[in-house]
Amino acid sequence: MILLEINNRIIEETLSLKFDGASNGTKPEAVDVTFADFDGVLYHISNPNGDKTKVMVSISLKFYKELQEFCTIGPFVIVFLSGYNVSLLYDLDALPANKDEVVHQAGMLKRNCFASVFEKYFKFQEEGKEGEKRAVVHYRDDESMYLEAKKDRVTVVFSTVFKDDDDVIIGKVFMQEFKEGRRASHTAPQVLFSHREPPLELKDTDAAVGDNIGYITFVLFPRHTNANARDNTINLIHTFRDYLHYHIKCSKAYIHTRMRAKTSEFLKVLNRARPDAEKKEMKTMS
Repeated sequence: MILLEINNRIIEETLSLKFDGASNGTKPEAVDVTFADFDGVLYHISNPNGDKTKVMVSISLKFYKELQEFCTIGPFVIVFLSGYNVSLLYDLDALPANKDEVVHQAGMLKRNCFASVFEKYFKFQEEGKEGEKRAVVHYRDDESMYLEAKKDRVTVVFSTVFKDDDDVIIGKVFMQEFKEGRRASHTAPQVLFSHREPPLELKDTDAAVGDNIGYITFVLFPRHTNANARDNTINLIHTFRDYLHYHIKCSKAYIHTRMRAKTSEFLKVLNRARPDAEKKEMKTMS
């Protein structure tokens, strides 16, 4: 299966182009680009106050207020631009020595916003803290993510809405594959799936209930949350919801393609099955 990129390629390519042009002495040009990402995330790359030697990368997340107490982006954060939550400012006249790393970190802006909440709860588990308030992030209007730390594990629960009835069926198949994958690798986290009803961890919350609601629970143990492994864990888990629905859509597209191909084959068989006389008569009439 395809893993979705955790970085934003438009940001990286735009900044690389600007940095390379500044290094080569090329006269800077104006930039004003607005584009979207998964989960309703909006980006804007612009020149603040029309200054072409400055490049600002801004991000708008509907759920930023819920991340704000955890969020730590880096040294390039500036005063927030109206309509956006976080802005990174780069001066083309004072390029950093590690340009490639700076560009890469800019492309990871959304990931780093998400990572802050994971890192906090991973540290709770590492320090043996239990009873800390559960984190709730409404990353979509009707979907949420819940994090809870215990002494021996961190539990991450995603709620998701299946728009079509067949999405539920395909989603269950994917969840079964995750369970089978744990049998093949003893280092994989435990994955649980519940349909209609929220898991026991969310019994006393306002978690949604319905025929098109699904809950995916990841149980992360210290081998997944330790300092050496946590970056990779965050990279994989924060894109899980998009990963799941992306592959559901790909599966449906593949099934429809196969159905059309089979229909075409059956029509050819039916055409070949007609008697020769009937074919000749049809040709004469035409």
